[in-house]
Amino acid sequence: MNREQLLRLPPVPRTRVCGCGGRVGRSHLEYLGAGRSLPVYVCSGCGLGYRGDGPAASAEPSHRSRKPLPQGGAPDNPVLDPEIARRILGTQEGG
Repeated sequence: MNREQLLRLPPVPRTRVCGCGGRVGRSHLEYLGAGRSLPVYVCSGCGLGYRGDGPAASAEPSHRSRKPLPQGGAPDNPVLDPEIARRILGTQEGG
């Protein structure tokens, strides 16, 4: 469903009951672009889709601070022990 089709969906009924008598529940969020999303609701009886109250602005992107890289390059991989690393690289000690 494209952006225009999403915006043309009927608004979700306040009673959360569809015209067919089925219960209307939240289905998912559709991304509209530019950091905005639209909640989509669907009738459990007939499957009719409804749009939420309006395009919801997603949370501002967090500006997490990054820790500086350690001096001297990337840290060693503590998961691999030296013998396994040699096997993976195909090298042999003293070879």
